Amino acid sequence: MFVLLISASAQNFELTGQVGGQINGGFDLSTSRFQRIEIANALNYGITAGFLLGQHPAIEFQWNRMEADTRAQPINRGSSVTVFSLAQDQYMVHFLYHLTDKEARTRPFMFFGLGASTLDPGRSGLKGITRFAFSLGAGAKRNLSQHLGLRGQVKWSPTYITTTNAGYWCDPFWGGCWFVGNNHYLHEFDITGGITVRF
Repeated sequence: MFVLLISASAQNFELTGQVGGQINGGFDLSTSRFQRIEIANALNYGITAGFLLGQHPAIEFQWNRMEADTRAQPINRGSSVTVFSLAQDQYMVHFLYHLTDKEARTRPFMFFGLGASTLDPGRSGLKGITRFAFSLGAGAKRNLSQHLGLRGQVKWSPTYITTTNAGYWCDPFWGGCWFVGNNHYLHEFDITGGITVRF
């Protein structure tokens, strides 16, 4: 009886290795030479460790890595130049909700996550940064057997970079003025697939 209970509870753990493609955006700059940074699209890979909290909810930790060339657009509108190769490590805690019971062969899900992205330019004289990030996504799991399955998902994940001064806003009716900041995010969208082991 004890062995059966351990076996049943063990099916709540999932480990997935995934790989896919990542579409990256860019962000505006305010320097004397460049006006914008663009991150090239790249390969994305990582691992996810999750725990099923019941028939539908789950919580998981996901690590993803991406490396891509970074190009800067000059102020004078000339040709963009490659300035460094950016490495991004993203660490997210995802909260999932499955749309079917865990015994179902196909399990669509949706999720949101909170975490951080570490951005390393890999160039001497430039320091890496770690910034807040969040994610929204959806996907599906396909159970092939009791311990093996497939997983595919799409994810949008903006990383906060900085806030610049956008000026002041004054209320014409109630009076008073406030500083207005312009938040800059590095947006990424990825599609990944992988193999899941349940134990």
